[in-house]
Amino acid sequence: MRALTPDQIRLRAELAAAQEQIVALLRSAVGDSLAPEEAQAVAEEARAWRGANAFRLVRYLSDRPDALSAPSSHCPTCVLRLLTALTAAGHGDKVTLVACGDCGRTAPLPTRTGPEGRLCSRCAGRRAKKPCARCGNVTTIYVRRPEGGICAPCRKKEPDAKEECAGCRRMMISYRRLPDGTNLCQTCAPKNAQTCCRCGRVRRVNAQTSDGPVCGGCYSSPARLCGVCGRIVPIVVRADGTRPDTCERCYKRHEKTCAVCERVRPGHHINGGLGPFHCDTCRPREECTCALCGQVAKVKVFWPRGPVCDSCYRTALSTPAPCASCSRDRVLIGQTAEGNLLCKACSFPDEPVERCSTCGEPADLYAGHRCPRCTLTARVTDLLSTDGASVAEPLQPLVLVLTSAQYPYRVLRWLRRSPTAQLLGRLALDPGALNHESLDRLPQGAATAYVRGSLVTAGILPPRDENLALLTNWVARTVAELPARQANLIRPFAEWHIIRDARRRSARGRYTYAAHKGDCSNVLAAIDLLNWLDSQNLNLRRLQQPHLDTWATDRPTLRTRSIPFLRWSTARRLCPPGVIIDRPASQLPGHFQAEDDARNELLRCLNDTALPLDVRVAAALVRLYALPLTRIVELTEDHISRDREHTCLAVNQHPFVLPPKLARLIDDQLRHSTPRHSTTAGRRYLLPGQIPGRPRNPLGLADTLRQHGLPARAARNTAMVDALPDLPPMVIADLLGIHPKTAERWATLAGENWSDYLSSLT
Repeated sequence: MRALTPDQIRLRAELAAAQEQIVALLRSAVGDSLAPEEAQAVAEEARAWRGANAFRLVRYLSDRPDALSAPSSHCPTCVLRLLTALTAAGHGDKVTLVACGDCGRTAPLPTRTGPEGRLCSRCAGRRAKKPCARCGNVTTIYVRRPEGGICAPCRKKEPDAKEECAGCRRMMISYRRLPDGTNLCQTCAPKNAQTCCRCGRVRRVNAQTSDGPVCGGCYSSPARLCGVCGRIVPIVVRADGTRPDTCERCYKRHEKTCAVCERVRPGHHINGGLGPFHCDTCRPREECTCALCGQVAKVKVFWPRGPVCDSCYRTALSTPAPCASCSRDRVLIGQTAEGNLLCKACSFPDEPVERCSTCGEPADLYAGHRCPRCTLTARVTDLLSTDGASVAEPLQPLVLVLTSAQYPYRVLRWLRRSPTAQLLGRLALDPGALNHESLDRLPQGAATAYVRGSLVTAGILPPRDENLALLTNWVARTVAELPARQANLIRPFAEWHIIRDARRRSARGRYTYAAHKGDCSNVLAAIDLLNWLDSQNLNLRRLQQPHLDTWATDRPTLRTRSIPFLRWSTARRLCPPGVIIDRPASQLPGHFQAEDDARNELLRCLNDTALPLDVRVAAALVRLYALPLTRIVELTEDHISRDREHTCLAVNQHPFVLPPKLARLIDDQLRHSTPRHSTTAGRRYLLPGQIPGRPRNPLGLADTLRQHGLPARAARNTAMVDALPDLPPMVIADLLGIHPKTAERWATLAGENWSDYLSSLT
């Protein structure tokens, strides 16, 4: 054996002293539970027992008494391995692992260095990004080209980037190459499927835990401190250089100004977080021809049927249909060679069938491995119950209505997003207070009206004339805001004259939404007149005809609406007699259509399938029978009668036969105008509105017809003039439910003399 040199002898002695010091320092930091042999073992595992690392470890531990309990982010790499070895040996309570300065993870080891300290390999690679030679974005270089390195998005845009997938036959980016040379896309490539240790299903593994593999549905990320709200909750976005660890609730509230639409909305920074901020609507997405509608639009999802745009995706989810193979109502994503549509289970027969954990039926599963119907039942129970387990007896009819919907997907979306559902959940905390009076005390908006309609259609609240209730509540709110001297006049006028007359019309079933708006306008005209009198230092007793003429001239839109108030005031001697406003003479209609235009629009209503079904029905009724929109929206299923040969419509009392095409359109409208949830009370309208149990607003229907190039006023005038040469005015009045004087004025306009017909009746 060759003799050692003096330097080697000295180095060996120094190393032995360092090793003794390592054992002593480790036992001092960890405690007597760490035996000398175990201290040597962990140092050897950390590759810090010999060589230069031993001396580095001694210097680091000697200079910092808390080197293991509070290690520095700039510590040597051997210290990182030592901390991991001590944790694995069961001494994790005595030491603290060093986390990555960007993502906050302790595994893999943050062996790279950065300005903020230690970085893991993933974060260090993300920071080592370079500008793409084509798009110029600073990102990870995916492949090299003659002009330089390019990113993955630019590589995917190259003509040869996509190949035909052997599974779905789509041109997709190759994700896995098969032994025969064909490729599979990421969707069709076999997943790392194992038996989940929690649900027992063979699913794609999301994480390997101490109990075994866990699928994505059963896995929940470990909870730790959220850097935004300070709660100990699961983290969905790890910390980086711009934000701390963020939980799901805080992440959804992460809003910035979008670089495209310039609105403050939730979104993300594109290009790996380094590009400009885009909201979820404006984020860049690939544009393709939608396989369902044929329009070129941004792709929402790729199905076996092809790329699907966002609009068609939402429609397909909310309107499931019977699968051509299993005949179950499911979302149809695939199709056969003959064009028959298939559900997911039938499109991929080799994959395990997903079954509901509650009813055991194959279905498109939601959270909790439940089918849409079972998920809907659970969420409705959670919404309407106080303890999350049972619903109070008064609300049971509403539970039945919501859970028996034909399309549970729509109700699930309504429960998740609608503020109406949130209001209903708050009201369900006190079921005994659910009555019309309690709802009238709430702010009157769309949510309150929808809740009231839902409770009425479910049979929980008694039905009432909502148009009359709207007038009564509006008058009460309006009068309460007036000064005392005006309220003393407006309150009796509104309650004794306007509301009293409205109750009489409501008892006859003829108080419409348009009548409600007209009565509100009469009250507003009276208030405007009193305000003008105050500005002129006048009152009703000092009102003279010149004053009234001046007011009426300046306000021509309120001229006619103020007549009821003036007549009421004169009858009660609140103003001088003889002060009147003459009602303007009734003017004949002036908007008509040419004969060819009216005929072409009618043919378009009956034959153009591109128009919405409700638009075709309403426009056809206007052009064939001169029905006003206020009367059309009040039509219900009870107005339709059928026999073996004909379908009849009874607008007033006498039914008339509908043309076959229009009859089919009305049948289709009644079949497809299913409300969001079924009803147990109330009428089924031909044109249902957004509020359950209420018809569509005639003003909104008029705007919709106008947007589709089918205006209602000129078409109705033309249809009325065309009908008068064939039918007497009295017959028109009986069929359409209009006043006989109105029919006579139309007859005068049409230039027809029906005196012979009237004399024959006598």
